[in-house]
Formats: sequence, C-alpha cells, structure tokens
Amino acid sequence: MKRRFIGKRIAFVGGGKFCSKLLAFIADETFPGPRPEVMAIADTDMEAPGIRAAKKMGIFTTSDYRELYRIEGLETLIEVTYDLSLAETIRKQKPEHIDLIDHFEARFIWDSLHVEHVKRKTQWELDERGSDRETVFTLFENLATQVTDVIERRHARYQQIEQELFRQKRALGQIIEGSTIPTFVIDQEHVITHWNRAMERLTGLRAQVMVGTRKQWMPFYESQRPSMADVILDRIDEATIEKLYGGKWRRSVLVEGAYEADGFFPNLGGEGKWCWFTAAPIEAPDGSLIGAIETVWDKTEEKKAEEEIERHNRLMTETARALGKSEAVMKQIIQGSTIPTFVIDETHTVTHWNRALEVLSGVFSQDIIGTRKQWTPFYRSERPTMADLILDQVDETRIERLYSGHWRRSELIEGAYEAEGFFPNLGGEGKWCWFTAAPIQAPDGTLIGAIETLWDKTEDKRAEEEKERRTRELSTLCSIYTALSATLNIDTALFMTAEELQRFSEADGVCIYLREDDGRYRMRYGTGLSADACKKVRLVDDTSIIAKVAAENRFTLFEDLPKGSSDEIRFLEEQHFVSLAYIPISSKERQNFGVIRLASRQPNQFSHNQKDVFELIGNRIGVAFENAILQERYRKSEEKYRTLFDSDPHPTFILDSATFQILDVNQRTQDSYGYRRKELIDLSFLALGDKDDPEIAHGLDQLEEDQSAMFIKKRHYRKDGEAFFVNINISHARIDENTVIIASTTDISESVEKETQLIQASKMTTLGQMAAGIAHEINQPLNVMQVTADYLKKMMGRGQAVSQEELASIAEDFQSNVQRASAIIQHMRDFSRQSDVNRVRIDINAPIRDVFKVLGHQLEVHQIELDLDLGKDLPPIYADHNRLEQVFINLVTNAVDAMDTKAAASGNGFDNRLTIRSGLEDGLVTVTVSDTGIGMSKAVQEKIFEPFFTTKEVGKGTGLGVSISYGIVKDYDGSIEVHSSEGEGTTFTLRFPAVR
Repeated sequence: MKRRFIGKRIAFVGGGKFCSKLLAFIADETFPGPRPEVMAIADTDMEAPGIRAAKKMGIFTTSDYRELYRIEGLETLIEVTYDLSLAETIRKQKPEHIDLIDHFEARFIWDSLHVEHVKRKTQWELDERGSDRETVFTLFENLATQVTDVIERRHARYQQIEQELFRQKRALGQIIEGSTIPTFVIDQEHVITHWNRAMERLTGLRAQVMVGTRKQWMPFYESQRPSMADVILDRIDEATIEKLYGGKWRRSVLVEGAYEADGFFPNLGGEGKWCWFTAAPIEAPDGSLIGAIETVWDKTEEKKAEEEIERHNRLMTETARALGKSEAVMKQIIQGSTIPTFVIDETHTVTHWNRALEVLSGVFSQDIIGTRKQWTPFYRSERPTMADLILDQVDETRIERLYSGHWRRSELIEGAYEAEGFFPNLGGEGKWCWFTAAPIQAPDGTLIGAIETLWDKTEDKRAEEEKERRTRELSTLCSIYTALSATLNIDTALFMTAEELQRFSEADGVCIYLREDDGRYRMRYGTGLSADACKKVRLVDDTSIIAKVAAENRFTLFEDLPKGSSDEIRFLEEQHFVSLAYIPISSKERQNFGVIRLASRQPNQFSHNQKDVFELIGNRIGVAFENAILQERYRKSEEKYRTLFDSDPHPTFILDSATFQILDVNQRTQDSYGYRRKELIDLSFLALGDKDDPEIAHGLDQLEEDQSAMFIKKRHYRKDGEAFFVNINISHARIDENTVIIASTTDISESVEKETQLIQASKMTTLGQMAAGIAHEINQPLNVMQVTADYLKKMMGRGQAVSQEELASIAEDFQSNVQRASAIIQHMRDFSRQSDVNRVRIDINAPIRDVFKVLGHQLEVHQIELDLDLGKDLPPIYADHNRLEQVFINLVTNAVDAMDTKAAASGNGFDNRLTIRSGLEDGLVTVTVSDTGIGMSKAVQEKIFEPFFTTKEVGKGTGLGVSISYGIVKDYDGSIEVHSSEGEGTTFTLRFPAVR
C-alpha cells in the first residue's frame, strides 16, 4: 500500500484538515522514506485548510478535481473527502495510468507511516543509547505506547462515525415510527431494523419481538417465505415474483425500483385480512442496495365491498338470463339496486339505467334509455364501453389496447371482464371507477345483451395514491438519511442530498446556498439545468429571495417568478423556470444555515402536499450542519477536557454509575497505580481496593445524583501488588446525557504511616504510665502461686501427706492464675503491637471491657468507683479493636487525672466516679465516658481536640491523647463530642454508624 504513495507524484482531492495534516507530515524532515511530490490539490472550498496550506507551499490548487487528470506526470490521486460516491466517480473517470487511493486507504497509509516513523526513531535511539535491558525495555514501552495511540485514534474515529450513524438512525426511526401507515425496514442482511406502531397494531406483534430478527414473513404467512422487501433486496427476477404473487403484483408507478402487490393473509386479525403492500429499495450513495422499506395497507373492508359488488353482478346477470324477455320484472330489480347499473341489448341500445347510475353519472335515464350514448358520461369522445366489448365478443388484444393492463377476466362470472379507470367527465373533478361487464344470454345461449355495473373507487384511489406518495416520501427520506449517515463531510452530504432531491421532486435543477460568516449566501452545490444559473449567481445579498426565505425560515412556493431586476431573477428567467420551491436549511432551534432552491420548467411542479417532506429534508441537513459544528466544539472541548483531566495532580477515574466499571482515567492515575490506561478501562473500581471492604460499594450504590461522598483511609493496590492508603472523593456528573461517577483519590500513605507511629508511641507511653497497675495485676496471680508453693513445701518438710482433694485444688489454683497472668501478658502484647488501619465488624463493648484488664487496679488505687453499663445485643460497627481500646484508655486515664486533680485541689474526700455506658440512639451506636473530675472551661473545650494541646504540667502530658482519639474515631466515620462544667466533671460522647 505504501509503495503507491512513497516517492510518487501525487495530487489530493479534498483540502480539509486531514489533507493539511498530510502536507505537514510530508514536509517534515522526519518523514520516513522518499517523499512524494505533491503536484496539486482540488477542493470546492478554496478557503479549506489544505488549500490554504498548499498556496503557502506554492502548490497548484483548483476547485474542479477533473483538472487534475490533465496534469502531466501525475501518478497517484488521493481522495480524502470521505465522499463514497465521489471516490467511485473518480475511479470511473480517471485515466488508466493514474492510480487512485481513496480516503480509507489514505488513513491506512497515514497510520502505517506514523508507525514506521516511530519504529525508525526507536532503532536510532537503540543505536545511540546502547542495547542494555533497561534501555530496550524503555524504548519498547515507548514504541508500544505510540502504536497504541494510533490504534486509539482510529478507535475514536470509528466511535465518532458510529455515534453519528446512531443519531441518524434514531432520527430516521422517529420518522418511520411517526407514520400512520404500517411500515417496516430491513437491512442488507434481511434483518428488521424498524417496525413501527402502525405495523404493531396491524400484525399484533411488538417491535421488540421483531426488530433484530429475520421474521418479517411471520405475521403474513404460515411458513417462511420472502416478503416483498426481501424480493427487492435480493433483486429477484419477475418470473419468480409471478410465482410468488400469481399475477397480483405490478411495478410501482411512483417509486423507481419498487413493486406493489395484494393478497389475503389468514394470520392477520381473527379472520384474516386483505392487504395491499409496496416495497421500495434503500440505496447507499454509491448506488449499492443496503436495505428495503415495505408499507402495508389494510384493504379488507374494500375487498369485502368489491366481493359484494361481484356477487351482485353475478346475481344480476343470472337474473337477467333467467328472466329473458320479462322486461318489467328485470327493470324493477335493476332499478331497485343500490349499485350503479346499466343494460344494453343486442343492438347496443341502452335498455336500463338505474337511479344509482343517475346519481353517479349525473345523466337521467329518460335522456339515455333508447340511445347508444352509454359512453357519454365516461369519455370525451365516442368509444365502446366494456358492455359493448362483451356484446361484440372482441378479442383480448383490443381490450388491452383500450385498458392498457388495467383489466382482467372476472373470477366469478363466466365471460365477464373487470377493469378500472379514471373518468374525467364524472363529477366535478372526475372519478375513479371499477366496472364489471357480463353477457346476457337467451335460454338457447344466444347473446341478447350485456349488463355493466360500476363502483366509485375515487376515495379508495385517493387513499391508495396517498399511501404510495407516503411510501415514496419514506423511501426518499431513507435514502437521504442514509446518505447523511454515510459521511461526516458536509460537502458530500450536500452532493448526495441534492441528487436525491432532484430525483424525488422531478425538478429540472437544484441549487444549495449556504450562509457565510458575513451574512450573505453563497452557492455551494448545483445540479441539473439550474447548475449554470447557480454558478453565474454564486453570491446573493439580503435583497434576494434566498435571503428572504432564510430570514422567514419558511418553505415557499412560486408559480410565477417575482417581478424584479436582480441577477437572481434574470438568470432564472433565462433558464425558463416557471415553478420554484425554496426549502430553508435550519436546525431544531430554527438556526438558519442556508436555502435549497428547486426549479422546474413545468408549472405546478411542486405542491404544499410535499411541504412536510421538504421541510424534514431541510431540517435534517440543518441538523447535519449543527452536528458538524457541535462535533468541532466537542473535539476542542475534548482536547481541553483531556488537558485539564491529565493535568490534575490527583488520580481521577470516570466510572459507570451502574456497574462502577472504569470508563476513563487521567495520566496521574497511570503514574500512581502503575497500570496503562487500556488495562484500567472496564476494570471495576472496587478491584483496586480490599475485596472484604463493602463500604465503598455500598457508598457508590447509595450515592444520589446531587450528592458527593468521601471515604477515609482506604487501602488500594498498585499493579505490582504494593498497598497504599488513599482518601476517595466521589460525586456524580453527566457526560453526553449519561450519568457517571467521578472518583478522585489522594495518596495519604505517608500521613497514615506517621499517624500509626504516633499512635504506637502513645500506646508505649500509656503502657509506661500503667506499669505499676500492670505489675500489680501480674503480682496477684504470682502471689497466689507463691503461697500455694510455700504450703506444699512446708507439708513436704513435715512429712505430711497432702490429700488428693487438696492437690486437685492447688493444681486448679495454679492453672487459673497462670492463665490469668498469661492473658494479661498477651493482652499487653496485642495492645502494644502496631495496628493497621483496618475496618472489620466488632462489638464496641469488647474494647471497653479490655481497658479494665490493665486499668482495673489503677482505679482501685485512686479510689475511683466504676459504673459500667454496657448495652446488650448492640449492632456491630466497622472499626479496629486495638485502636478503639487505645481511645477508651486515653479517655479513662484522662478521667483519672481529672479526678485526682480535683481531690488534690479540694483536700477533701468526694465521690470519685467513672461512668461508662453504651447503647443505640437514632440508629447510631453510642458510648459515653463521664467523670466527676475538675472539669474544663469553654476555652479549653474548644481546643481539647487540637494536637499538642494539654492542661497538664510540663513533662506530664504530650497533648496527643485526645487528638489521636479524635482522629481514630473519625477514621471509622464516628463523632466525638465533649460536655464539661468546671468543678463538676466531664462527659465524652462517641457515636458510630451501626452495621445492619
């Protein structure tokens, strides 16, 4: 592929941004390989970025790509317009010696050259820096990263195209869904893509059941067979169509390439339905067949009426035959019929003309009976009626000449024919009629007359024409929307739309004018007979019809050219246009982008009946413009977002609000966690932390859209398994109409480590302060064992035997006191170990009870009475036993000091009481620690939780105990409050969320 580009003499068709990027890349000194020689660039917009760049580089530019064919020495044309049909046109037009690279191949070459560039750069760095393991690994990582960037750019482009296709498909779906005519659409794989509500009502099958399947046959047939849409898609020959529909089909008069048919479908409704259906092709811009649309019309009631008329005709014919010459009786029967009927005899003279026919034709029986003027109500000049043809027993060749395929043999009456036609003399504007003529025979078989009945089908025909018109409109909209979906290039969209509009409207010419930045309107595309007129008047000002239609933003028709001398009007007159339609190009917000002008040399070519379709097309192009503008804004916004996103010093994640999967991360996240971006995408955010920590999952699940939340001291893991601590902030956000969660993490490992060391130091201080109490606690079991040992030694010295009961008692004392001492020592070990920031379910009463394993004796020495009131069956909380014990030890030792200080100051005995209570209040597990000590002033209470604040003498306190306790409680989402009165005592209240 690259050989077709490297070192070649090339020219570009399309001067957009991609062209300008290619030019810059070719000119760059790092271009890998022999540079191609750029000989020319063509684009209809002479202000396009690639055109401007080419002019600066002295490269030939043109607005007509066909001029490139004549450049001497040109080897390769590169089409970068994203116009599928233009590439195909160039392929057919270009000289054989010129190679064509379309925009798909150009993108591939672009990516290949960039990879080649990176590969060469990597090889050069290897040669320069050596090939040690670390260097090779670093360069390989860089190469892989840049290749991945190329892939990601491709992916972003495809995602952009896919999103645009989705928007176009959704807009088309809304049009089809809004149609009152039962409609379905299939794609090139025969898979149903649309199944509107009208079709649901007709068939009883919901869209969610049918869309995505190939079961379009199911509502209509007993077993699988092609629908008319399938016939269109497979381009089945007409002989096969005849086998499928048995003569009940025809080519559509209105829609090119479409077919129509009717049939009875026993599966529809309770008793089956007669339906008329039309299927039309949906083509891509290059003419390839990419789908088909089928509309269905319930004709059951009409068919029943038709059958009733045929039954009536048969009855009338049989009656006429039976009565023969019973003229009076026959006249009475015919006159009493509600169906328009006349009879002629063997001489072609009218013998009967009933009242129903008088009403239909406006001709009274007394004026026509006895004459041979049965043709006068129906034709402008004399010609045979169907009854005359029956009577003359003409061959079917003559019937075909008279009725041109709009006739058939009657299925019910032998020797009878049926036909339909339009009779301009009937009524004010003419009528469509279905008529049947049958022979009247004498008992011996002799032909003695003919009877003809008529059925006014004007309303049915109008309904049928309306249905066909709507089918044609839907088919056209499908093609235009498909054209708009096939490219993101607005010039290509205009080219495709103009040609489709010309086919649909049967206009002689189409011109598209777009609004410039200065407010004037410039011609961007013209086709048909008006193309030259468009080119002559490329720019129009605010006095033109174009500008006025745009200002009013309203579909406008002209049957007579407005009087005026402007260039616009003069050139239209020169082209002999007499019928004009102006379609504003505007968005849903009614922002005008331009005007489409349809022109015809035929009067009354365009009508207000087409207004809705034309306005939809204009609006669709407007939306395409709006999307292009929004896409550019989105691209710039995306670049700005990515810059800000990657510049954030904190790791930041974008999460799916339902699954918590990672959708995007910034560069800081990759640096901090050691993962590449693609490794994190679609990974669950919860997988980065502890699996046994349900708090984050619960918090994410419960987060409301207008809320934010923070998780403190959570353990996360890097790619290599290293653990570190983070604070996590989460909040909701909206991106492209989707709700996501933004999670930002802050590495607090260093502060957690220092805090842990501080808590450990506080523990060691506490153990030192409690040394006397601990020694007392251990001495008690040792004293018991010492007394017991002395007793045994004394008994052995006396030679006295010790009974088995006494020995068992002594052994039990030894065992219990050893266990007691061992438990105290083990508890000291547990308490003194450095605890992690763990969150597990614990009973809050457990660490409170353990406090008094080491402080029980201290309370006795200080003559403090303990009132321990711990609630039963309290729900657990998330915390760490060891750390909470540290909190309660700090509070109890502070309470002891406060009561000692009060005793020393008063010199009198008073009630030293420590009260600890636990319980459940308002869904929170609550603990209060109260003392009867000296209390605190308000000033002291305001500073009590500050680090290093203390009221103790120098050397007797660090001021860290309460501060550390405050931090530990906060780690477990708890709160701690102090209430105190000087001289009366202090109460600390701790509250923790209960785990349910």
